[in-house]
Amino acid sequence: MKYLTYIGTYTNERKEGIHIFESDTETGEFTPVGLVGGMENPTYLNLNKDNTLLYASMGVTQLGDRSKNGALAAYAVKGSTLKLLNFKPVHTTPPCYVQLDKTEKSLIFAEYTNAVAGVFELNADGSIADSPPQTVTHEGSGPNKKRQDKAHAHCAEMTPDNKYICIVDLGLDSVKLYNYANRAQELSEVKDMVLKTKGGAGPRHITFHANGKLAFLINELDNTLSSYSYTGDGFTHIQTLNTLPADFIEKSTTAAVKINAAGDRVFASNRGHDSIVTYGLDAATGKMERMAISKMTAPQPRDFELMPGEKFALAGSQSGNSIQAYAYDAGKGIFTPVHKPTSIHMPVCVKFGAKAADPQ
Repeated sequence: MKYLTYIGTYTNERKEGIHIFESDTETGEFTPVGLVGGMENPTYLNLNKDNTLLYASMGVTQLGDRSKNGALAAYAVKGSTLKLLNFKPVHTTPPCYVQLDKTEKSLIFAEYTNAVAGVFELNADGSIADSPPQTVTHEGSGPNKKRQDKAHAHCAEMTPDNKYICIVDLGLDSVKLYNYANRAQELSEVKDMVLKTKGGAGPRHITFHANGKLAFLINELDNTLSSYSYTGDGFTHIQTLNTLPADFIEKSTTAAVKINAAGDRVFASNRGHDSIVTYGLDAATGKMERMAISKMTAPQPRDFELMPGEKFALAGSQSGNSIQAYAYDAGKGIFTPVHKPTSIHMPVCVKFGAKAADPQ
């Protein structure tokens, strides 16, 4: 079976932004079928549940220089291409994360440089509403003077019950929660629900288990992955594990965290050690146990995603300017490269969409 596959990138002067492939889930092969260009740095993408709409964070040239040309864009999926519905400015640098709420009525985002996060409402056709977003701006710093000199909003996710927006802040070593239901008036922080990490951990992304009771937070700066229970009223820490081999002493930072469809494996990528680590997960307790660390063929694996069916995965190498398919051994948790890598300028996001149409 072939699925449409979208790759977000950092762009160069050619502005070749969102690359579209067809991925064969039985062989791991992937073939380019489209390209949507003309924008700067469409670094993060997300699709609606029906895979008919794609949302992207990016820079738009006509909005000015990179310090203020950040925007979110809505596209309709039209076969192997994308039709722009509209885009809306956020008046900052391009956001680094974009996500839909659970009802797909709004679009939430996080922007790293100025620590701005917020919510855009959506129209019935999936386009972004004209009303300005509700936003918050984080302030503060952390103990890592080089990377935590100020706040840095890095991720925006909804809690499983759709009550709260989680804004992961790398600079503040915290995940701040905001009341989603009252967003029309303001984004009010629920201060007694803040999730604080160890100082200097540098939390990057959070993801929730399908059971709605577990959260997994990947910490970029200290190379750890933490599990928490989520009750609807707050988080309770369960476990924190290192993502690197014990004897590795060179510089490395984590990037992405993913969960398999069965909910019994958690994966994290390491940039520097250039690997994906696999953990076995007890979904009843939230306890993890490391199964394997698989080396990637190219440096800086910023993002990766299991293909539908989970026989293969696709990983992007940011500094290696390539994407590579890997066979996934579910029993051992090992990823093994297959086929040849494909050259793409600075890939940083991988998303799988709808099944590709059969050729006529």
